[in-house]
Amino acid sequence: MVKFMGVIRLKPGYDPDETWQLWRTEHATNYKNLARPELKQYTINRVIKRLNDNDIYGISESVYEDVESCERALKRFIDAPPDEVLKRFQPDRLIVEFEEIALG
Repeated sequence: MVKFMGVIRLKPGYDPDETWQLWRTEHATNYKNLARPELKQYTINRVIKRLNDNDIYGISESVYEDVESCERALKRFIDAPPDEVLKRFQPDRLIVEFEEIALG
Protein backbone atom coordinates (compact mmCIF):
# COMPACT_ATOMS: atom_id res chain seq x y z
CA MET A 1 0.00 0.00 0.00
CA VAL A 2 1.22 3.50 -0.87
CA LYS A 3 0.09 6.79 0.66
CA PHE A 4 0.29 10.32 -0.65
CA MET A 5 0.46 12.69 2.31
CA GLY A 6 0.17 16.44 2.35
CA VAL A 7 1.07 18.52 5.39
CA ILE A 8 -0.84 21.77 4.99
CA ARG A 9 -0.61 25.31 6.33
CA LEU A 10 -3.51 27.76 6.03
CA LYS A 11 -2.65 31.01 4.28
CA PRO A 12 -3.22 34.16 6.38
CA GLY A 13 -6.62 35.81 6.18
CA TYR A 14 -8.74 32.67 5.76
CA ASP A 15 -11.19 31.49 8.40
CA PRO A 16 -10.07 28.08 9.75
CA ASP A 17 -13.60 26.80 10.47
CA GLU A 18 -15.00 27.87 7.10
CA THR A 19 -12.01 26.28 5.36
CA TRP A 20 -12.53 23.04 7.28
CA GLN A 21 -16.14 22.85 6.09
CA LEU A 22 -15.08 23.45 2.48
CA TRP A 23 -12.29 20.87 2.82
CA ARG A 24 -14.71 18.25 4.21
CA THR A 25 -17.32 18.81 1.51
CA GLU A 26 -16.40 20.45 -1.78
CA HIS A 27 -12.69 19.67 -1.84
CA ALA A 28 -13.05 16.07 -0.61
CA THR A 29 -15.67 15.36 -3.28
CA ASN A 30 -13.56 17.04 -5.96
CA TYR A 31 -10.43 15.12 -4.98
CA LYS A 32 -12.22 11.76 -4.81
CA ASN A 33 -13.80 12.30 -8.22
CA LEU A 34 -10.46 13.17 -9.82
CA ALA A 35 -8.42 10.46 -8.06
CA ARG A 36 -10.74 7.55 -8.79
CA PRO A 37 -10.59 4.74 -9.80
CA GLU A 38 -7.09 4.39 -8.33
CA LEU A 39 -7.94 6.00 -4.97
CA LYS A 40 -8.66 3.44 -2.23
CA GLN A 41 -9.16 5.79 0.74
CA TYR A 42 -8.98 9.53 1.44
CA THR A 43 -8.57 10.91 4.95
CA ILE A 44 -8.30 14.50 6.11
CA ASN A 45 -7.01 15.53 9.52
CA ARG A 46 -7.35 18.96 11.11
CA VAL A 47 -4.85 19.88 13.80
CA ILE A 48 -6.69 20.61 17.05
CA LYS A 49 -3.69 20.93 19.39
CA ARG A 50 -0.06 21.74 18.73
CA LEU A 51 2.60 20.22 20.95
CA ASN A 52 5.37 22.45 19.67
CA ASP A 53 5.76 25.74 17.83
CA ASN A 54 4.28 25.15 14.36
CA ASP A 55 1.42 26.44 12.27
CA ILE A 56 0.35 23.20 10.60
CA TYR A 57 -3.38 23.33 9.81
CA GLY A 58 -3.97 19.77 8.66
CA ILE A 59 -2.80 16.59 6.98
CA SER A 60 -4.36 14.73 4.08
CA GLU A 61 -3.77 11.05 3.32
CA SER A 62 -4.66 9.27 0.10
CA VAL A 63 -4.20 5.51 -0.19
CA TYR A 64 -3.29 3.75 -3.44
CA GLU A 65 -2.33 0.23 -4.46
CA ASP A 66 1.10 1.23 -5.80
CA VAL A 67 3.27 4.19 -6.83
CA GLU A 68 2.11 4.10 -10.46
CA SER A 69 -1.59 4.34 -9.58
CA CYS A 70 -0.79 7.16 -7.15
CA GLU A 71 1.07 9.07 -9.85
CA ARG A 72 -1.79 8.65 -12.37
CA ALA A 73 -4.37 9.94 -9.90
CA LEU A 74 -2.21 12.85 -8.73
CA LYS A 75 -1.54 13.91 -12.31
CA ARG A 76 -5.28 14.25 -12.98
CA PHE A 77 -5.69 16.25 -9.79
CA ILE A 78 -2.71 18.52 -10.45
CA ASP A 79 -3.80 19.16 -14.04
CA ALA A 80 -7.32 20.21 -12.94
CA PRO A 81 -8.11 23.84 -12.04
CA PRO A 82 -7.61 24.50 -8.29
CA ASP A 83 -10.72 24.61 -6.15
CA GLU A 84 -11.37 27.18 -3.40
CA VAL A 85 -9.65 25.11 -0.70
CA LEU A 86 -6.43 24.75 -2.68
CA LYS A 87 -6.31 28.54 -3.02
CA ARG A 88 -6.35 28.75 0.80
CA PHE A 89 -3.66 26.13 1.42
CA GLN A 90 0.08 26.43 1.43
CA PRO A 91 1.56 22.93 1.18
CA ASP A 92 4.36 22.37 3.66
CA ARG A 93 5.31 18.79 2.77
CA LEU A 94 4.06 16.56 -0.04
CA ILE A 95 5.31 12.98 0.06
CA VAL A 96 4.55 9.49 -1.25
CA GLU A 97 5.29 6.79 1.29
CA PHE A 98 5.07 3.03 1.71
CA GLU A 99 2.88 1.95 4.64
CA GLU A 100 3.42 -1.15 6.71
CA ILE A 101 1.33 -1.94 9.76
CA ALA A 102 3.78 -2.76 12.54
CA LEU A 103 1.25 -3.60 15.26
CA GLY A 104 -2.03 -5.23 14.38
